[in-house]
Amino acid sequence: MDPVLQLESVESGYGEVQVLWGISFEVERGSFTTILGTNGAGKTTTLRTIMGSLRAWKGRVLLHGEDITRLSPHAKADRGLVLVPEGRQLFPDMSVRENLEMGGYSKRARKRQKQNMERVYDMFPRLQERHQQKSSTLSGGEQQMLAMGRGLMQEAEVLMIDELSLGLAPVAAQQLFLTLSSLRKEGLTVVLVEQNVHLALAISDYTYVFAEGRISIRGDSDDVARMDEVRRAYLGL
Repeated sequence: MDPVLQLESVESGYGEVQVLWGISFEVERGSFTTILGTNGAGKTTTLRTIMGSLRAWKGRVLLHGEDITRLSPHAKADRGLVLVPEGRQLFPDMSVRENLEMGGYSKRARKRQKQNMERVYDMFPRLQERHQQKSSTLSGGEQQMLAMGRGLMQEAEVLMIDELSLGLAPVAAQQLFLTLSSLRKEGLTVVLVEQNVHLALAISDYTYVFAEGRISIRGDSDDVARMDEVRRAYLGL
């Protein structure tokens, strides 16, 4: 195993409320990892703690074996760790192109901004068609394309996505999942928090299931999908 991202006994929370209790896991280079769990299980808190927008109380976050726990989100992005947050958090009054350019201003990505823009437009032709429109005028699926595109503009090596399909029509969600699958084949490492359990388990390599701030199940996604407790709780079977 060649882990690119590791968490070691990470604890975190909000104010005095602890949410994560000793989270440890590894993400293999070039893999697609899914994090599942009910609302409040600690999934989003985990991504925020990895990225540094939420402080880790205890434990370590490692990227390529380097301890990045206390680095700023900006410094982590410069190392290729990128988060596409829940709710997309686009700049609503900026055009599609301006939002993408904002993703390409990091020191890591600046030299390849033009090439990365072309790559995003090839991947999402709809964004090129609407490159002058304000992001606030896009559909939900188009906004999620833009949020993903902005992440890719940052020269992401590890792309973390929080709730890819939230609020999207099934066709739009399937299209985005296919795009993620193709990116994984290109060598991108993907960590996905997702509510669409069927799609997430179908295309991911490895799955962690969270419960009450702890990891309750871990394993290859095919094996997790066959577990009775997962089938009952998440797949309606």
